[in-house]
Amino acid sequence: MFLGLLPLVGMAQKADEVKVKLSGFVSAEAIYDSRKTVNSREGDVLLYPANKDYDANGEDLNDRSELFMTSIHSRLSVGITGFTAFGAKGSATVQGDFVGTSTPNSGLFRLRHAFVKLDWGKDQLLVGKYWHPMFVTSCFPRVPSWGAAIPFNVLGRAPQFRYTRNLGDKGYFLIAALSEMDFKSTGPDGPNVKYVQQASIPEFSGQIKYDLAKGFTLGATAGYKFLKPMVKNPAGLKTDEMLSSYQMNAWMTVKTDKLVWNVTTIYGQNMNNFVMLGGYGVKGVNANGDYEFTNIKTSSIWSDVYTSTGNVRYGLFAGYTKNLGADDDLATDTEGFVGLYSRGADIDYAYQFGPRVEFYSGSFMIATQALYTAAAYGTTQIDGTVADSKEVGSTRFSVHLKYSF
Repeated sequence: MFLGLLPLVGMAQKADEVKVKLSGFVSAEAIYDSRKTVNSREGDVLLYPANKDYDANGEDLNDRSELFMTSIHSRLSVGITGFTAFGAKGSATVQGDFVGTSTPNSGLFRLRHAFVKLDWGKDQLLVGKYWHPMFVTSCFPRVPSWGAAIPFNVLGRAPQFRYTRNLGDKGYFLIAALSEMDFKSTGPDGPNVKYVQQASIPEFSGQIKYDLAKGFTLGATAGYKFLKPMVKNPAGLKTDEMLSSYQMNAWMTVKTDKLVWNVTTIYGQNMNNFVMLGGYGVKGVNANGDYEFTNIKTSSIWSDVYTSTGNVRYGLFAGYTKNLGADDDLATDTEGFVGLYSRGADIDYAYQFGPRVEFYSGSFMIATQALYTAAAYGTTQIDGTVADSKEVGSTRFSVHLKYSF
């Protein structure tokens, strides 16, 4: 029976003319920080300068430089095209790199993307792990560093079901249902996908992009997610307390023959899984021991302008992010906050700016960048804001080499 099916299989493959393409790049980076920073993945991912930490003699332990060299950003991608399904043109991608899913796993191969896309012309369906809609693939900071300018812009990929409707040649709108994988929400047990899984409700996201004129594009994204941080409260009893939060962005792209300018503003609650400032905390403890939760809000704005032609290209990035505090006052006890699950909870604001230069020779690129990053550390207040903050700054100089194939 199996042998009888072989001609049919061969006919299907011949009719579809499936093509497989291997692509990616090999990278090498050298990074120098004038001050110790909060970072991950062998220092490749920069968040902000570390706060002052004084020893017994009053010396700041973090007032020291650091040097990193790494190639973990190297990437391999397999693309499949040429097949049809349900009357649509099909494609599939599997992509990985060596960044790992956490700092201890740096250097290990990591699944970056894995998705199938069906395209009917006006309608598209994408299923699998791909960029979160909050990360806009047509409008993100083109800085050479792997982190894509976090925590000023979002960074995240997620398992999802995504439907896109094209608006002629002017743009599109999409809706998506998502979960979490390696970009995890945090909670009482640290970063973990179980908070989303326990909620049993997917995250929902929608996006629209529209070209108002040649070279001028506007877009916006909005989403809503659900967490169940606990299934058993500290008293040992079953709990069903949930947390819901929203996030949104708006962006603009201006293109000329030689220049691109991208601008994005972001606002949201519990932005921790996007590698931004913020998260959530406990606002109250019920009589039965249940925790009630409240979101911590974050806003940011960034601008990235760069040249897009020639063997020598220039760019300038600038970003600012602000901790806007909690929706409700945070609960406290004799030891401090009852529960605070937030990135940079003692940071009032942070900003970053710096130029870059890229040199191209065929498929080989050398990029140099200088970035100054400052974070204002202070005391976290009961409303989630930060008071009495003082800036700490650090400058990063980096060289990036990449051969693409």
